[in-house]
Amino acid sequence: MKFSKKIISFCSACFITLSLFSVEFSTRLMPDYVLAPGSMYNYLLGGSLSLDVNLFSVRKRDDIYISVQGSPTYVITNGIVPFWLLDFGLAAGYNFRINDRFSIGGEGLFGVWNLPENKDLRISSAAGLFYGGRLQGSYHFRPDFSVFAFTSYKNYSYQPESFMNRIEIGLGLSYNFTKGLFGQSDIKNVSSEYEAIFPIFYSRYDQNPFGKVTFLNNEKNAITDVEVSVFIEQFMSTPKVVASYDKVGFGQEFEANLTAFLNESILNQLQNQLSTLEVKVTYRSLGKASEYKENVSLQTFTRNSMSWEDDRRAAAFISARDGAVQRFARQIQLALKNRVGENPNNQYASAVFTVLKAYGINYVVDPSSAFTDNVGTASIDFLQFPYQTLLYHGGDCDDLTILNCSLLEALGVKTAIITIPGHIFMAYDSGYTISEADNKLGKKNYISQDNKAWVPVEITVSQDTYSLALQLGMKQWNKYPEERLLIPVEEAWKEYKPVSLPDSDISLAFPKDALK
Repeated sequence: MKFSKKIISFCSACFITLSLFSVEFSTRLMPDYVLAPGSMYNYLLGGSLSLDVNLFSVRKRDDIYISVQGSPTYVITNGIVPFWLLDFGLAAGYNFRINDRFSIGGEGLFGVWNLPENKDLRISSAAGLFYGGRLQGSYHFRPDFSVFAFTSYKNYSYQPESFMNRIEIGLGLSYNFTKGLFGQSDIKNVSSEYEAIFPIFYSRYDQNPFGKVTFLNNEKNAITDVEVSVFIEQFMSTPKVVASYDKVGFGQEFEANLTAFLNESILNQLQNQLSTLEVKVTYRSLGKASEYKENVSLQTFTRNSMSWEDDRRAAAFISARDGAVQRFARQIQLALKNRVGENPNNQYASAVFTVLKAYGINYVVDPSSAFTDNVGTASIDFLQFPYQTLLYHGGDCDDLTILNCSLLEALGVKTAIITIPGHIFMAYDSGYTISEADNKLGKKNYISQDNKAWVPVEITVSQDTYSLALQLGMKQWNKYPEERLLIPVEEAWKEYKPVSLPDSDISLAFPKDALK
């Protein structure tokens, strides 16, 4: 008993292992009517049971297979009680797929036959070899189930002459264990590319892909109702369908751009980690529901991480709704109450600089900054949210730019990001027309773009004078006439939505006497 269990376990393991390597197992049940011309037997009813192993495919959907077969035959003749005739053998065949539903095939047969001794009927035992062949035509209802008609020829060799020449005609059923029991899919991933996930852009990934996968329909027929979905369990409530096709023909490729509706929980990520991305293809193959699924380890960075492929990306960190920024902005408005003129932009800009200086904001060089080191756009940088810069009382050039722009946006002043080689700073909309700016600011003290007069501010001199910050701002701009870029934050927000964190609403000591 124990030995039998071991054999069954071993065979099952081999079966599963071979299935994983695309070796298909199937069985055929072939009841038949037998003609035995030239013999003494009047009626022969029989059939065959075959276990087939599809070794490999030709033309991608034609099968070369071998099989083990057994065939009992019930023999009826005049004057003799009916008896059984058995044969057992091997077959090797080729199955040619004509189209999605029809195929034809042929196989060669070889084995042994046996007529058991029956003392009651006074029949002596006999045995010998047989050889022959079989032709069949199949109709495939499903990938795992088909019906077929067949005809076979077998020669039962014996001395001095053949015991029997027989012709078999019948209808059969075929069942593919690999497709039916294991649900093996023949969808193949032929190419894939994935980008790392940045939490700061979580809402953007709903419309903008972070990867692309190309699949091949390697089923032996066209597939229908095809859907490709993605799911990141840590950061998604439900899978998202990213591509759908009514029909994909045999041997055709289809692709999916990977997008995801991520939830805000991803903004709690404080360490880089690998997340599991599930990519699933569901489809119908000859009406049978099937699926292909694979899991990919996807790099997800911290919420403060960003790369500089697009300078506009920094706008996602600029948030007028940041809790700490809102508190500071309200205090500035209260401090300037009744002192703000018709055009408050310049007053607010000066007030922000003064308040941050009094608060103790310092410029801190970040030696690992991907932006300032010009080490390449794909390098990962660490950017602070506005409340973090206030909490830490400092940051590098991108951190101070984010903070200053956030405060001014909260005060209703439009801002812009300025990038030059190795540096980032900011500008604000003066609120003047171009002609007014010429008179009130001077032609050399502002930047004209989009019919606005932008005033650049070098925010890294945060502990110096405001006039020096304005002077250095124009100097930096003029230094790189071919490599400079002014990006209005409002425009950048259309592509990279601002993100504010719930934990940004913290209480900080506002320097009350700074604006007296």
